[in-house]
Amino acid sequence: MATVLVHISLLAYTAGAAAFLTWLVRADQRWVRAGRLLLLAGIVLHAGAFLAPADTNVATIGLGAGNWKGGQLFSLLAAITVAGYLILDWKYDLPVAGAFVAPFTVAVMVPAHLVASTARAIPPKLYHSVALSVHVGAAAIGTGMLALAFGLALLYLASERQVKTKRPGRLFARLPSLDLIDKAGYRLAVWGFVFLSLTIATGSLVSHESTGTALPFAPKQGFAILAWALFASLIQARLVAGWRGRRVAMLVITGFVLLAGVYVGLLTAAPALHGTVALGALR
Repeated sequence: MATVLVHISLLAYTAGAAAFLTWLVRADQRWVRAGRLLLLAGIVLHAGAFLAPADTNVATIGLGAGNWKGGQLFSLLAAITVAGYLILDWKYDLPVAGAFVAPFTVAVMVPAHLVASTARAIPPKLYHSVALSVHVGAAAIGTGMLALAFGLALLYLASERQVKTKRPGRLFARLPSLDLIDKAGYRLAVWGFVFLSLTIATGSLVSHESTGTALPFAPKQGFAILAWALFASLIQARLVAGWRGRRVAMLVITGFVLLAGVYVGLLTAAPALHGTVALGALR
């Protein structure tokens, strides 16, 4: 049942992406309404998949710590990104961001199915680990928020470019003000940094529970720590030096690219490797 719900939600996300992309070409608000409804339907079905009993003999989806594999983390990341966008859109009216979020969600959901077939389950000793559940949840929430901040940063740069060229195109008419994009993107980056900090902290606890040692250093962990340091610098620069606009957008983009290296490491990890979930990637 859980797998069926995930498949249907993926179809809803795909249809929502098509609706928002069509709206970019044809400025008809009916496409926006359709895209929002499809994403909402998708997130409801997706949430049902997490709550439904895990399927037997297939990749599990359930929320129990013993079920977490690489694919489930990607699936949770997709769901949180969509939910975050719907809240952001409700508050700021940002349909243009849907044209980024919906395709991103589909791109994340595809490896959610592919990775699950090769990733090994976590050690049994971690099945009831509170630290693991918090770690995985914080990783997905933080990455989802930073993904939204990344999308807004791209929108900011695109909008700024059109302002400077003094040749506003069709996309410009659909963009909100630069100030709104900057504020919303920064707030998302701050909350993403908070959850990324929690991810790193709980990752160390999970590693200690599993191996009895502190968090080991590996390329995936290195990317996460570099991203954390960059977002910390971004917040410091904003509060102390008053950085805004383009410089903040560039830092957000760079930080998210570094964080994406963690998930690339998850996708390319050999199936023979196993151990704990560390900084959002199965080891």
